[in-house]
Amino acid sequence: MPNTLPIEAIKSSLLSALNTHNTLVLSAPPGAGKSTCLPLWLLDIEEFSSKKIYLLQPRRIAVKNIATYLAKQLGEPVGKTVGYRLRNDNKVSASTRLEVITEGILTQIIQNDAELADCALIVLDEFHERSLHADLAFALARDVQLNLNEDLKILIMSATLAVESLLKQLPDSIALHSEGRSFPVEVSYQAPPSSKFWREHALKVIKHSAKQHSGSILVFLPGVADIRYLVEGLTSELPDNMLLCPLYGELSLAEQQQAILPAQAGMNKLVLATNIAETSLTIEGVNLVIDCGLEKIALYQQQSLTNRLHQQVISKSSAVQRTGRAGRLMPGQCIRLFPQEDFDRRREFNISEIQQTDLLPLLIEAARWGVKQLSDLPLLEFPEKNREQLAWQELQQLSIVDEKRRLNAHGQKVAQLGCHPRFAHMIVIGQQLEQRGRGKNLAALACVIAALLEERDIFRNERARYDCDLRHRISELMEQRASAKNHHRNHHHTYQHSHKRIIDQAQRLATKINISIIKDCPIEHTGTLLALAYPERVAKYRGRVGEFLASNGKGISLNDEDALACQSYLVAAQISQYQQKMQIRLAAPVDLDDLLDWEIISVNSEVITSYDDKQNRIIAVQQSKLGAIVIEEKSLSASLTEQQITSMWQAQLQMKGLDLLQWQDKDKLLLARWRWINVYQTQLDFPEASEQALLQQLSTWFAPYVGKIKTKAQLQKLKLSEMLLTLLDYKQQQQLSKLAPTHFIGPTGRNCPIRYTQEQYPTVSLPMQELYGVKVTPWVGESLTNNSVPLKLELLSPAQRPIQVTQDLVKFWQGSYKAVQKDMKSQYPKHYWPDDPINAKATNKTKRHIKT
Repeated sequence: MPNTLPIEAIKSSLLSALNTHNTLVLSAPPGAGKSTCLPLWLLDIEEFSSKKIYLLQPRRIAVKNIATYLAKQLGEPVGKTVGYRLRNDNKVSASTRLEVITEGILTQIIQNDAELADCALIVLDEFHERSLHADLAFALARDVQLNLNEDLKILIMSATLAVESLLKQLPDSIALHSEGRSFPVEVSYQAPPSSKFWREHALKVIKHSAKQHSGSILVFLPGVADIRYLVEGLTSELPDNMLLCPLYGELSLAEQQQAILPAQAGMNKLVLATNIAETSLTIEGVNLVIDCGLEKIALYQQQSLTNRLHQQVISKSSAVQRTGRAGRLMPGQCIRLFPQEDFDRRREFNISEIQQTDLLPLLIEAARWGVKQLSDLPLLEFPEKNREQLAWQELQQLSIVDEKRRLNAHGQKVAQLGCHPRFAHMIVIGQQLEQRGRGKNLAALACVIAALLEERDIFRNERARYDCDLRHRISELMEQRASAKNHHRNHHHTYQHSHKRIIDQAQRLATKINISIIKDCPIEHTGTLLALAYPERVAKYRGRVGEFLASNGKGISLNDEDALACQSYLVAAQISQYQQKMQIRLAAPVDLDDLLDWEIISVNSEVITSYDDKQNRIIAVQQSKLGAIVIEEKSLSASLTEQQITSMWQAQLQMKGLDLLQWQDKDKLLLARWRWINVYQTQLDFPEASEQALLQQLSTWFAPYVGKIKTKAQLQKLKLSEMLLTLLDYKQQQQLSKLAPTHFIGPTGRNCPIRYTQEQYPTVSLPMQELYGVKVTPWVGESLTNNSVPLKLELLSPAQRPIQVTQDLVKFWQGSYKAVQKDMKSQYPKHYWPDDPINAKATNKTKRHIKT
């Protein structure tokens, strides 16, 4: 073992700290040796000699490579002292003391052995990546350490760890730091002319670098599609001594290692990688990194219940990590395909996965552990409360947890399968349906569906766009599985590997329920099983090509050229959301009768009453509904009860307001008088008569009169004033008539309507001549409590035109009347305009009629 690695400088400090502390936090830059040297020291600690050490890595490829490297340093094969465990691959034996595993494997180990009595130490490497699996694995390990096994030690290691905040959350821990071993890396910036065409710019820069640069090149790209684009553009453009090597998670481990292992003598490599190469892995010979500065992450969308791949700029810490890949073994260069000022503006660290991904896998493990909320776990960070609440509700709707968030018997079976809870639920229920004689090989089909949906779509590009039928994927998968032994076409090796990985995962799931994957899966029941996983996504054709309504009330659509575009019912397996539109990516048709017969869904029946604006009448229908989907509807209008009719009219008024009713002038006047009293005669304590108040009291003044009314024409004949007055007792009705009268009766006996508004002083209009001799201005309101107010008198000419407005008749007679008299005499000489109006007799006649 070489003694030149920087981590050697802290060996004694680390071993001493392990002796005195149970929790350690180690920060060490890339190249320090924390993954390849430090683990071997742990094997020499006598205290650990009879117990396991688990070394966690965030990526499958790192697990296998690090285990192989460590075993080689011991001169042993993998699986002896040092071994590894992956989901579908493991090399361990009875003599294995150090196991390199993923975080998900540790979670399953802890769930099955809560005390970890045979484990001495858990090492969480590359912890800065903060995956959901890493956060959960740490929380469970920490809970074991705090409550079940006080001797368990935890070592957290990272190259770019925010140590200060971590130490605050782990007050019992001790921090250590190691210098790194990295060579200088010259950083330059070559931004594209337009960010829209960054791919074309990257291709140009890579071609130039491949011809000019001496050594291997590592290019960081956001996704597999970008890698494939560049592979196509570079295949015939590279020097003869340069090997083109894609590197991403979907490749087999053998293909991934081809990109990592040293090239043959005289050859260089051009590695096109996602962020899988950002940490842990050292790619031999790389001294130039080209970084596009982008990455793709899975963002969970509650609307679509789907993790959507989202492209975003990387953080500063990720950019630094990528740059360091060029200086692991020699001086290097890094070309960043974005502006330097862009780098300066970026956030320091990535947003943790727990804040932006699907929480169901985390919550089912939490429930399995026995906690009822995530705050009961020592997580370093918690998701938003609302997101957690919604996820718990989803588990309850799938009957995985009860109302107290405890795993029920069904939930226990689901949790054991180790796949997404929705898919595990589908597999378990599928097997039960099979056992009840509903169909053959349903559980096997469910395993295949689950494995398919956990991987990238095996159909690519245009084929996937115009064919969303999941059954076609299953058929192709099973056909290739059947012919795999006889057909090995090298140019389709990667594509076939994706098929093999899916079948392997399906078989792993099948093994857990003691069955085997067989060729003759009942593909016709694909949609039926999907409805178990996604009951919210059972969808009905809306009558427009490609448009469907899901049972959760969401509108979803697919390409109108797809064969399923006019299917009566389907179940959407994957949905993408673009702005406000949700597009179906994978689906299968479903027979509604099967869903009902197999009791996969339940239909609710309810009577819906509504007002038909075209017919201007009440209609009633009985609807059989699956969530928001109306399956069947029949008319019940003839058998409506008075209560149903009344409720409907009340609902219409609540929705459309009181204007739906036919208000006569007398009704409007009643409301105006009443509302005036509410504002200016508050001592009377009348009930409120605002529109809002009347709507709140519909059951009192409105409901008793409309139980037999079915049409708008009948509604408009209601005697609204009589109905409204039922809100007042006898005394209040008398007060209303007396204190807010509808008319003022003048000296000549004329009934003059009083106009009530929101103003304090109601208005009455009448000819000035009819008020001769009136010495007191008429008033309304209650005088006993000094709440009376004078009417506003609008005095009219003989032609009924306003000539004066006053609230003090005596003052008017004694004042401005003279000017009015003069004007009136000239305009209406035949009418009586006395010089002393205050003592004159009111009249509605001309002078000729007065004399006679």
